[in-house]
Amino acid sequence: MNESKLQSNTSFASEATIPPSHHDHPSDTDDDSRKKRSLSFSEKSITIASQKQNEPHQHDNNSGDSSKKSWQSRLGIKARALLKKYWFLLGLAFVILLASQFPDVARKGGYIRAEWSIKWGAVIVIFLISGLSLRTKILAQTILRIRLHFLIQVINLVLIPFFVFGLVLLLFKAQVPMSSLLLIGVVIAASTPTTVSSNVVMTKNAKGNEASALMNAALGNVLGIFVSPALVSTFQGPLLDATPEDESGSQVGGVVDFGSVLKQLGLTVLAPLIVGQAIQWVFTDKVAKIKEKCRLSDVSSVALLIMVWSVFSDAVYSGSFSAVTAKDIVIIAVINAIFYISFSLTCLVLARLPLPRFISTPNWVKQLRYSREDTVAVMYCGATKTVAMGVPLINVLYQNGDPGTVGVLSTPLLLYHVEQLILGNIEVELLKKWVLDGKKVEQQVLPTNNQSLNSSACSEKEAQEFDVGHVTIHR
Repeated sequence: MNESKLQSNTSFASEATIPPSHHDHPSDTDDDSRKKRSLSFSEKSITIASQKQNEPHQHDNNSGDSSKKSWQSRLGIKARALLKKYWFLLGLAFVILLASQFPDVARKGGYIRAEWSIKWGAVIVIFLISGLSLRTKILAQTILRIRLHFLIQVINLVLIPFFVFGLVLLLFKAQVPMSSLLLIGVVIAASTPTTVSSNVVMTKNAKGNEASALMNAALGNVLGIFVSPALVSTFQGPLLDATPEDESGSQVGGVVDFGSVLKQLGLTVLAPLIVGQAIQWVFTDKVAKIKEKCRLSDVSSVALLIMVWSVFSDAVYSGSFSAVTAKDIVIIAVINAIFYISFSLTCLVLARLPLPRFISTPNWVKQLRYSREDTVAVMYCGATKTVAMGVPLINVLYQNGDPGTVGVLSTPLLLYHVEQLILGNIEVELLKKWVLDGKKVEQQVLPTNNQSLNSSACSEKEAQEFDVGHVTIHR
């Protein structure tokens, strides 16, 4: 029995010799087999011991490599997240650097003929994408929101220009040691309408009401054709009387070509918007798929960067910054940043009408308040200023001035344009979170209201059943 078991185990049979029968006596072969087994077991134990001694070192090496790889992967993930979040600001720095080094490429009359390829092409792309993205019904409803449009245009073309005008007059009276042309340029920058494209792009990225931003971008620039020259002409006399310097070389001259500006706005803003709406109306499903696949919102941001590249190429080529000292540029940059933040907060307050927590909000205040999405549109359309109309306006109104006058007067507007893009894109993340938090609160409130409505309906039904039963019993 034992012999058959040993013979069936081939692995053990290779290590030992099986005796032929139980009656045989032990011999030398048994001693040899026992020695061989003991030697094999000792060798295995030595091998296992040596492997156990080497295991900690291998484990340490593996853990070190894995920790290094995990640290590198975490760093890579964080870098990609930051790049995805702030790629527009990095792109902004890149195009400004590119314009400063190679202004002949994207300037007016340069290698790529930016007056057509960018000044028209990039704007057309932005508003064509807006036409493809916006629902026609929403756009039609937005046109009728007169109170919202009135608030935005009053902030942008009345409150801000007159506030800046009064502040600059005070600086002149205080005889601040700054270039008077720069301060006049600040007033001109404040008198221009809202931007044509960047406010729409940033409102969309911040989950705001894109339709409201689009309507007020177009409306503001149409009004600005008439309002901005009138504001600058009105402010011009008091500013020149208050300045301590001789500004006779920068007197107003020239006439604004209203027809040309209206034509450009119609072809670059209105026509692409209508074409985009028509395409969306006919190919609704295909447009929705293309919008997700091609990331059209990012395409709009890239088109905006290309426009900034062209604007700064023109500024560098014309020597706008060379006639201004570094100290004055820093001061104007600080003033512009304070202005933009203050204007954005003013828009926020006027749109939301906030009250302290210990004061109960009256119903009429709740009715006057705009939604968070509308507030985002008010902030971006109210606080931003356009270079597209500001620089040509300066060229026309000051065409009889000294050659360096236009460059100095344009500097505050160019700096404000860059700063509003930087600060506006920082606001995008904050406002997006604010809007999404509001939607979460609304989603939490709706189920509660539905439950209360259902419970009230059930209680009414039970009451009716009780009344019916009571009547039946009474009968």
